[in-house]
Amino acid sequence: MPALYNEITAAWKNDIGFLRILSELTGLSAALWLTGRPLSEACWTDREGGAHPCLTHEPLRRALEEHCRTDRPGIFIEDNGVIYGIMPVGPFSLAVGPAAAQPLSDGFLQAYRQSHGLGACIPIPRKELGILTRYMELANIHFTGKAAAGEEINVSASILEKWQKSGDLEEYKLEQSENDREHTSAVDFENALLRAVKDGDPAALSSLLSGPTPDYKEIGAFSAEQSKEYEYLAVSIITLMTRAAVAGGARTEEAHELGDVYLKRLGRAVLQKQPFTSLSYRAMIDFAELVKRAKEEKSSLSSVDACKAYIEKNLRKNLQISDIAPAIGISRTYLSRLFHEAEGITIQQYIQREKCRHAAQMLQYSDYSIAQIAQYFGFSSQSYFGSCFQAWYGMTPNAYRKENH
Repeated sequence: MPALYNEITAAWKNDIGFLRILSELTGLSAALWLTGRPLSEACWTDREGGAHPCLTHEPLRRALEEHCRTDRPGIFIEDNGVIYGIMPVGPFSLAVGPAAAQPLSDGFLQAYRQSHGLGACIPIPRKELGILTRYMELANIHFTGKAAAGEEINVSASILEKWQKSGDLEEYKLEQSENDREHTSAVDFENALLRAVKDGDPAALSSLLSGPTPDYKEIGAFSAEQSKEYEYLAVSIITLMTRAAVAGGARTEEAHELGDVYLKRLGRAVLQKQPFTSLSYRAMIDFAELVKRAKEEKSSLSSVDACKAYIEKNLRKNLQISDIAPAIGISRTYLSRLFHEAEGITIQQYIQREKCRHAAQMLQYSDYSIAQIAQYFGFSSQSYFGSCFQAWYGMTPNAYRKENH
């Protein structure tokens, strides 16, 4: 604080020391100034030369002061997406940042620094909103002695403030009423599409899409440009379908990857001024097919698990595949194929391996004879048991018992 730093109390100097250390630990800049007073009177920043957006850009500083009228810390989002933590500290305003919740391009950083009168010494690090929130919680405890939970921290944005003042919602309601528009038909149709994707039913989806569809001109106006309306609609559809696919059982990563691919395709089509109205239709079908495959895989795994459970329960019997398939409600041929694809061995090999595995435990922990163990697990003879056991364990039952008993 160039003007007053030497005149303020030792406690304030300790506070500034606290902020300096916190900034070093988090990589987030900090600035402190007398609220509503000229910057020449009292201001401080952890950055050399006093360079900080709040001390070099008057509109930003005034906006932060405006959003610092409560006794609670807050998060302020600039129109361009740069974020700041803000809180009152006695007669001062404390701002923490700038930071970015999303990666920023070099061109954006250069333009931001230029518009805010900054040099290259002010970093704008990528920080999740939660990190900045935790910083403000800690600062609030330090300066007030009170804990402020994350949900108590106010989040505001200059663009939201503008929307509130313009009365956009009331204007939109009036426009909807004058044009006799409503969303009911579109919502019903949308829910039917989402159900078809969630159920993994491409046929039902195709039937819906080939039938009567809502006229979006009778629902609402999202943009003055028709192409923009279709673009917004396509983005919404891809996002909703991604979530429906995950809810339907598709792997989260796989569903989001498919959504990202379609969003990239949409972006290229818009940039190159190519038609893209059919893109969202194709996306819906692909998402439904993705869920269908996931359900089939899950069903296959369930059948294999059911087969294993039946074998475990009847391991001491002379098990045959022809006994297992009807018991779990599946054809013998289909079960054999599913099992081999999942386990890499045949069902008969699996039965033999499990019998030998349990026999090995009896050889190790019981005093039953090898002949009794062979008979117990349904082997046709002691010699056949011995050859099967050696195939899986590389030694005879007698050798295994001597080595492990």
